[in-house]
Amino acid sequence: MNDYYVGIDLGGTRVKIGLIRDEEIIERTMIPANAAQGLAHSLPLIRDAVNGLLEKNKLSPASLSGIGLGFPGIVDPEKKKILSTNAKYDDALDIDLEEWFNKYWSGHFFIDNDARVAAVGEWKYGAGKDSDDLVMITIGTGIGTSVITGGKLLRGKHFQAGLGGHFTIDYNGLPCTCGNIGCVEAHASTWSLRERIIHDPAFMHSAMSSVSVIDFETLFLEAEKKDHLAVRMREDCFNVWAAGLVNLIHAYDPELIVIGGGVMNNRDQILSGLTAKVHQHAWTPWGKVAICASELMEDAGITGAVYCLKYAV
Repeated sequence: MNDYYVGIDLGGTRVKIGLIRDEEIIERTMIPANAAQGLAHSLPLIRDAVNGLLEKNKLSPASLSGIGLGFPGIVDPEKKKILSTNAKYDDALDIDLEEWFNKYWSGHFFIDNDARVAAVGEWKYGAGKDSDDLVMITIGTGIGTSVITGGKLLRGKHFQAGLGGHFTIDYNGLPCTCGNIGCVEAHASTWSLRERIIHDPAFMHSAMSSVSVIDFETLFLEAEKKDHLAVRMREDCFNVWAAGLVNLIHAYDPELIVIGGGVMNNRDQILSGLTAKVHQHAWTPWGKVAICASELMEDAGITGAVYCLKYAV
């Protein structure tokens, strides 16, 4: 019996792909996402990357038991259909991914929202493996969240439950690509960070004006150097993320919050910056919600997608 699976985490910046056997990733690779060019552009590259993993391990396409895929949008995993996109892979609504899978490989195909499969990965193999009530938030190109409650993955009637990156934290705030105003993502994600910084009145007098790339890595580095704009913007991001987490706590009553995504390369600053704020403002008379970093990081979505496929989560 075949026991080889591939997990794909289709991010806004990078596509992470892993070959899994017996619950462990035995080989992984990563390719640029080029999300703005559309999913049709990326699919041949993903196909070649998957086949490259198989060839490297002396496996044929028929050796594959299935592929699980996490997609950054609203997904119906029952019909294996992408329902809505948000400024990433916007041609995906017209692509039948199960048909694409069947053209090249054998076995079964699974697709769900990328934050959901990442949450399952942490729940089963990572920081959340001792909890059946947790929230996962991934902070990167966008902000994804997902909820495990009572030992069940929360999806909702229209597959939108738990999408906390689009909770409103400022009704007079910035417009979001989702159409809402003042979303967590619109105020403190990678795609919005550059615009916020370059339009700040203090930008021309900040070290941030001379860096080649404005992202969270740069922001945290310059904040550590005490650049005035970087320090203020970092604190604002902490406040935005904390407000989003408090909303998630009040909505779903978790005992644990797991934080992942590219921003966790600065995990010490993130955890220290968020924990006190969340504990100060969350109404939890039973005690304090534990807040920790992802253990699996970039592997969370890969392992979670395959777990969902294998065990029909």
